Amino acid sequence: MASRWTCGRAHWACKWGTTAINDFDDFYRTHRADAVRWAAALVGSPEIGEEIAQDALQAVGRRLSTLDNPAGYLRRTVVNRAASWHRWHIRERRRIERVTAGQATTYTAATNEMLDALATLPYKQRAAVSLRYWADWTDDQIADALGCSPSSVRVLLHRGLAALKKEIAE
Repeated sequence: MASRWTCGRAHWACKWGTTAINDFDDFYRTHRADAVRWAAALVGSPEIGEEIAQDALQAVGRRLSTLDNPAGYLRRTVVNRAASWHRWHIRERRRIERVTAGQATTYTAATNEMLDALATLPYKQRAAVSLRYWADWTDDQIADALGCSPSSVRVLLHRGLAALKKEIAE
């Protein structure tokens, strides 16, 4: 007799016996392709549809033994999760629009070159240079943000600028 706590292939199935795992395996094989197709159609992306379908199948798997109509529950779960994704996506787009309002959406070639050069610096040097020259922060403000002394900020700026000059000259 299989133990009640026999672990199956999925981490959330560890509490089930082997019969329940086999039931879920059969359900999964039978309904996975449809769930992916429905989800992809609802969100307009095969990749996101795959994730939504997997989440929905996992939700069904947790309750499979208690459901009267698992296929109907799966359909409803896919629709609900797709609707949730759309709500999240709309909120995210609005948030990005608020954050970037009035800002340039593309940079000039010179700005892109500077960003590439900044990317070569160690984090603290990059932060110090960016905060000083792009955000107009003082040594004290940068020191507070980086958790160091103002004199350390000046050292970081000196070394960062020297490395940038070298990087841009190459």
